Amino acid sequence: MKKQRLATSALMLMVALPSLSQAVELTTNGGFETGTFAGWTQFPSGPNQTITNVSPSSGVFAAEIFNTVAASNSLMKQANIGIGIVTAGQTVNISFDAKGEFGNGGVAFAEFFSELAGGGVSSSQILGGAPLNVNANSWTTFNYTVTTGANVSGGVTLQLGATTGAATGSFAHVFYDNVSVTAVPEPATMTALGVGALALIRRRKNKS
Repeated sequence: MKKQRLATSALMLMVALPSLSQAVELTTNGGFETGTFAGWTQFPSGPNQTITNVSPSSGVFAAEIFNTVAASNSLMKQANIGIGIVTAGQTVNISFDAKGEFGNGGVAFAEFFSELAGGGVSSSQILGGAPLNVNANSWTTFNYTVTTGANVSGGVTLQLGATTGAATGSFAHVFYDNVSVTAVPEPATMTALGVGALALIRRRKNKS
């Protein structure tokens, strides 16, 4: 009976902490609804990153990358987000909408990095392990669940881009919208509940 009451007390304490189960949005201006690239870091080694109001996935605006420079990347990033929020080995959910068309080796990639403070990464991965499979005429929603690396002192980075091949005439024309990166809190545990919670459980146990 005592064991049952102890387990019930622990369960009640975990239920009393709903914030631990709520995912935390890390992106800024993920839907580009400011009409700008505010919150984004751009690397336009290839040209023509713009905000468009023509046929966004939702809302008013979307981002457009039209890279026509052979053998180049045109990239935009939610860079070093979640510093002090994300932890090593934490689950992160990523979603975004994309559409686009390509020629002569052009592709689109989405990449996720666990950043080190001061530079470098503890892990990197191409989401889905391959170029994005997008359609020229309709939006596709992409969803990924990833785990952060062993060190996220510099936060995490989601990189979206348009990459061209070396062949003459290669191009990548890609649109992105509704970008979201959310950190999933760890399940409530005795460690997360802390010393105060354990003391409360002990007091209840001693009264029984």
